[in-house]
Amino acid sequence: MGGTTITKYGKTEEEVLAQLKKQVLLGREVGLFPDSAAVLIKGDDLVEGEVEKTKAKLFKVSDEGEFTETDKGRIFHVGMSARFSKRPEPGEILGTLHLHT
Repeated sequence: MGGTTITKYGKTEEEVLAQLKKQVLLGREVGLFPDSAAVLIKGDDLVEGEVEKTKAKLFKVSDEGEFTETDKGRIFHVGMSARFSKRPEPGEILGTLHLHT
């Protein structure tokens, strides 16, 4: 078993989701599939490295890389457990997603 966490940055949600979709499709080629929600966080919403769950957006992810916005409370902790090395700048959006075997 193994996996990887994908983190992408952009100015719009659409840009970040498109980047994440490319990674989902590349992961499929080597046997990796999404096993949690994708999380989008605006850099403006981060306070001391944390964000309120009502300000993050969650998306269910299909194996084909299609994103559907989902309920904010159910699986928030899954996406937030992913670490990112660079915090998003103000006006920038961070998207993170875990792929697993």
